[in-house]
Amino acid sequence: MKLLELHLEIDSIIVGERFKGGTFRPCQTTIPSSTIEGALKHHFGVEVPAVGFFEENTYEFDEFTYSVRDKFLNVSKMPITTAYLKPKGIHRKIKAKVYIPYSRGAGLKNELKDAEFQLGALKSKGFGRSKIVKVGEIESEVKQGILKVKVFEEEAGEFGVESISPVYGYLFKPDMFSIGGVYRRALFPGSLVKAPEVLLGEVTYYDE
Repeated sequence: MKLLELHLEIDSIIVGERFKGGTFRPCQTTIPSSTIEGALKHHFGVEVPAVGFFEENTYEFDEFTYSVRDKFLNVSKMPITTAYLKPKGIHRKIKAKVYIPYSRGAGLKNELKDAEFQLGALKSKGFGRSKIVKVGEIESEVKQGILKVKVFEEEAGEFGVESISPVYGYLFKPDMFSIGGVYRRALFPGSLVKAPEVLLGEVTYYDE
């Protein structure tokens, strides 16, 4: 499967999990299709299927507390603590990889190379500053294994992903005006699939 591979370097980032109530918001260690596609559309004006993940051992968790302000009443609500990712150890940046089907992304190579943009939540607080440091074409063999990304079910086929024993969840899909949107079903990590090896956490087989 031919893919466009983007190498990102990120200062710190919040890719929050959906939550209701409570005062703690966990942070994901993958880059869902909803997050990266929204960023590419906002900053570059392109609508393409995309998915990614942070490279292991380049990040660690920390926590940040902030208050959500009610603009109408001009008062701060109960503080919320969110987990976020920051560079780990000797790493000065978090490293991440993003994949776009080559047939959809071939014409973007020059536009995306060395581009800087923001990704994830709380951008106004300085989170999510990202730079695309490398853009390349790769061939990744399709194998059977455990999926390690969150990809919209309707876009999975464009990545060569075939579901065998899926783990489903939902990701937010903005409308064409980025004003509203709907939640769409997605394949989540832990799904048994046939997919390009770069999107798998491990290769496995039925009889294992």
